[in-house]
Amino acid sequence: MTSEELLDKAFKKVAKIDSQADSKLEMIRRKSVSRISSANDVLTTALQRYHNAFPSVKERSESFMIELMCTVTDMDRLKQALSKVGWAIGKLEDLRRNYTRAVKQAPDLNRIDDARKEYYGRTSSVIKRLDSDLKAMAAAREAYRKIPMVDEEMPTIVIAGFPNVGKSQLVERISTARPEVAPYPFTTKGIEVGRFDAGWRKVQVIDTPGLLDRPLEDRNAIELQAVLALKYLADVIIYVLDPSETSGYTMEKQLHLLDEIKGGFGDIPLILVENKADLIQSDSGRLRMSALTGAGVEDLVKEAMRIMKKEENALPREPLAKAQEED
Repeated sequence: MTSEELLDKAFKKVAKIDSQADSKLEMIRRKSVSRISSANDVLTTALQRYHNAFPSVKERSESFMIELMCTVTDMDRLKQALSKVGWAIGKLEDLRRNYTRAVKQAPDLNRIDDARKEYYGRTSSVIKRLDSDLKAMAAAREAYRKIPMVDEEMPTIVIAGFPNVGKSQLVERISTARPEVAPYPFTTKGIEVGRFDAGWRKVQVIDTPGLLDRPLEDRNAIELQAVLALKYLADVIIYVLDPSETSGYTMEKQLHLLDEIKGGFGDIPLILVENKADLIQSDSGRLRMSALTGAGVEDLVKEAMRIMKKEENALPREPLAKAQEED
């Protein structure tokens, strides 16, 4: 909620509160204490819920999801907003305690009314000071809601390459993902996640936003999501080339980006495939496919599975005796 919406909710609730007592003075005193307590409960409960809904951002731990969150939102602004909300929760509790005491000690109706109204005014001031912070948190929440669920433990194929070379079309063909496919760059605004059953196990496929051939520090937030997927998730990288150059990028540029990926992620198995075989047939000897028609896609997937099985079989296994002892 915005600050105004929070205040409206709190004060509408307290307006319904009534109380009974032997005298008018005591009745107003009890009603005022109840209204102060109720307003405080509504506001602090909401703020605490908002605050707790965000994962800890004190430390940028080595995690795909944490780093992705840092990419899609202004983390420093979010930290500031969370800090101010934490301050407000404490301040509201101080106001509740101080003005409850003032109402209980007030000698007459006027002093009770003055204390209650002053509480409302100071509480409103605290909440209104949070307006920009609540909006910043709401914006971060909307950004996080667009992040797909990723299983960081599942075997994963990451599809990489320049924009508009056919990555999304390939992901759509081999997995459950349904990314937007259109003939213009940066159709993919963030990572898309699909899965398929390879028989021996389920495999995750990541469609990344197109990478451009430029230094890491010059890449935008969309491109950095692709870099993070390669860094944290890839068990196999499929690098898609467009020899037809209908994507708008020359083969020279595409191969230069390939060299950059090899240099930065050389320890990850990489499969090079030329797409758009329905438009052009090169004599490069590389794997070829058409994500549009499906030609060659099955062979590409088989090659990825062959590499994944090989990598999995190469993992060290605990001796049987040790495993049995632990069981």
